[in-house]
Amino acid sequence: MAEEALRAPLSQDLRSLSLFLSEHGYRHHISELQGEQVLWVESPEIAERVRHHYRQFLSGELPQFSPQATSLKGASRNVLVSPVTLVLVVLSIAGAGLTAFSLEGSSLLSYYSIEPVQQGYLLSAMPGEYWRLFTPVFLHYGLLHLTFNALWVWELGRRIEFQHGSLSLLVITLALGIGSNLAQVWYTPGQLFGGMSGVIYGYLGYIVVWQWLLPTPAFALPKGIVIFMLAWLVICMAGFTELLGLGAIANAAHLGGLAMGLLAAGLTLFWRRVALGR
Repeated sequence: MAEEALRAPLSQDLRSLSLFLSEHGYRHHISELQGEQVLWVESPEIAERVRHHYRQFLSGELPQFSPQATSLKGASRNVLVSPVTLVLVVLSIAGAGLTAFSLEGSSLLSYYSIEPVQQGYLLSAMPGEYWRLFTPVFLHYGLLHLTFNALWVWELGRRIEFQHGSLSLLVITLALGIGSNLAQVWYTPGQLFGGMSGVIYGYLGYIVVWQWLLPTPAFALPKGIVIFMLAWLVICMAGFTELLGLGAIANAAHLGGLAMGLLAAGLTLFWRRVALGR
């Protein structure tokens, strides 16, 4: 999004306008620049239409922001505008089913091939099967693991998809998944692991950096969520989850995903600045 559509005072509440634009398919984001709110869109043609709607907004012709009135409509719209996020959640549910009921399916998605032997399982690296670099993200071990990850994928992934598009989310997810998986393999070679947690921490890092450097409503996470996620990362690294009987945690995947998310945000912001010629 490289076209400036309008500027407004910081004191002006643009939520009604932003909601109207979202409902009518206008991809946009709002940032603070030089003491003003700046609304960005994709092209000069869209910018002109948005300026028309802004005049309607100023004259009171647009409906006013109401969370209660728009919650049901917003829920259905989120499904329609977040197809990649939805697919990731569905694939995670399928992966959890494979983990619970199909050793062959788990073996196909795991980083290592799993072969049952007399006294347990034999894990083997499979050169040339490159999908294994990513697909462990869909494996989930238990209902709690699946529920926790699916909720965070939906909460964070759809924000990125709404703001930057489905293709961007897909590319970012692939990079985060591969990066976090390789970090875990490097740290604990020869051990099974799985789950979307590394990707989720990557989403978190990506969103936090963007919101810090280029604020936009879609990335406005409550501070409590960020604090909770980082606190949970520390708790897991300290080993308290094992003491509580929740099992081992893929801490390297969490850290690797977070680092990849920070890097991805930095690179995309740099590319945006280059594209804008700033």
